[in-house]
Amino acid sequence: MPEQPVLILESRDATKKETRFSALNFQRNEFLWKDLLLEEPWWINLSAVSKGVLLYTVYLETTNPDKKAVMAYNVQRHELLWWNNDFSLIAVEADRVIGFSLKLSRQVVLNLHTGAEEPQNTTESTSKPLSDLVRPIRYTDDLPHFETVKTFLSQRLNLLPVVSLEYAEFDSLIFISYNVMETALVNYLLVLTATGSILLHEKLDEPQKGIGLDTFFILKGSLFFVKNRRELLSYSIV
Repeated sequence: MPEQPVLILESRDATKKETRFSALNFQRNEFLWKDLLLEEPWWINLSAVSKGVLLYTVYLETTNPDKKAVMAYNVQRHELLWWNNDFSLIAVEADRVIGFSLKLSRQVVLNLHTGAEEPQNTTESTSKPLSDLVRPIRYTDDLPHFETVKTFLSQRLNLLPVVSLEYAEFDSLIFISYNVMETALVNYLLVLTATGSILLHEKLDEPQKGIGLDTFFILKGSLFFVKNRRELLSYSIV
C-alpha cells in the first residue's frame, strides 16, 4: 500500500488448501492483523489495495474461472465494507474500481469505498504514478539488455545467468535478480554500488520449477524480497 508503510501478505498452503492474509507495518515491524482465514479458504486471492481499501477476488465456481466476486475490506481493522457477486476486477483508478460483469456482459465501475455503481464516463484515470514503488524490469535471454548484464556479471563475478533476469536502479545502487544453473536452477539477488562494490548477494530460491517474476521491489527506501518462498526480508537502502 504505497501511500502508507503497509504490506499486505498472501500466504498459500497447498496441502491444507488454505490462504491466509496479513497486514504488516514494515516501518514499525508490527502486524495490524495476521494470518486471517476468510470464509472462502482457498479459491480467493489478493487483487488490489488502495487508499485504505483491500480488494479480494473470490472464484465462485472452480470449473469456471470467469465467475468471480469481489470483496472490499478496511485495511486497518479488516472490516468488510462491501461485496459484489458478479465482478471481475480489471483496475483501480483513483476512487473507482473498474471491472467486468458477466451477467450484464459489459464493463462496470464501482465506488472504491461503497461499492455503488458509478457512470461509465467517470473512468478516466486521475491516479498518480506510485513514485515510491520501484519494480524491476525483466530481461529475457533473447534481449540485448540481457547480454549486457550477462557480460558484466561474467567479467566481474564469473557468473553466467540463464533464461532471464530482473534489473533496477535506485539511489545510485544497482539491483540484479538472476538465475544460474548449479545442480538445479537457482535464483540470486545481487545489490551493487555504482562503482561495482557488492552490498548484498543473497540466494533467493532453489531448486526452482520455473522463473520467478517481480522477485524484489523497493518501497519507501527499503528493499523487499521473499526467500525460499516463505521468509520475507527487508533491508534499508537509504
